[in-house]
Amino acid sequence: MCLAEPVFFMESVKPPVPVHVLDMLGFARLALALTEGSQILWHFKHKDKHVLGLFTAYMYWDGDLPILAYTISDSPPKAFLAYRSDSAKGEEWMFTDEIGDTRFRYASLVDLKTIPEAFAESLEGKYPEVAHPLLAEVEDVRSIARILLPLSLREGTLFPLWHFERGKKHIMGTCIPFEHYYEADALPVFFYVSLDEPPKDGFIKYIAVKPAGEKVEYVNNTNDAKYFYAKVVSVKDMPIFPK
Repeated sequence: MCLAEPVFFMESVKPPVPVHVLDMLGFARLALALTEGSQILWHFKHKDKHVLGLFTAYMYWDGDLPILAYTISDSPPKAFLAYRSDSAKGEEWMFTDEIGDTRFRYASLVDLKTIPEAFAESLEGKYPEVAHPLLAEVEDVRSIARILLPLSLREGTLFPLWHFERGKKHIMGTCIPFEHYYEADALPVFFYVSLDEPPKDGFIKYIAVKPAGEKVEYVNNTNDAKYFYAKVVSVKDMPIFPK
């Protein structure tokens, strides 16, 4: 008697939500600024363009929300992306084949021979419709800093501040998951501030001490260790934020 070989079916992989970072400096800031470890980045060609991607996820309602943050490079990168934000003249980034300069943080670039279908669909806008987070508009940038500071101290996690446009306003905010909300895995809350102008630099710098109290400003470096910093990443759009 001949037994048929077992047939295995692989469920199709759902495309991640695409987030297009506007430039390479912002992408380097997202991947490496204010982080402790290294990152693995993806490099592949799509429609004759070099794409660099960072694959991440938010805990989000039921399960996790996968995000492909990406940017476009004019030329193929080298093996590593190097970045520093504590230079007196501001941020620095470069592609390199060496990781010996300890002033920099490094991300490894994986060159994909073929692009995963899920990534291609994501870049083409073919991804599942996702529920919006709970929106919480705050009064000003100081409130945003007050949200991120305790999370950073308690969990060692620094959520990026996404900046994008909605109509004539500039939105700057961050999505924070509050775990175990009724039957949901997490309640995602997007805290944001609505601005008339775009952020002036890549970081907000915050302190709250006597006698002056709270102080917040935009800066292009993180070289003063007395302050708390949060990184701002400008993107073409944030799909989870309502139109």
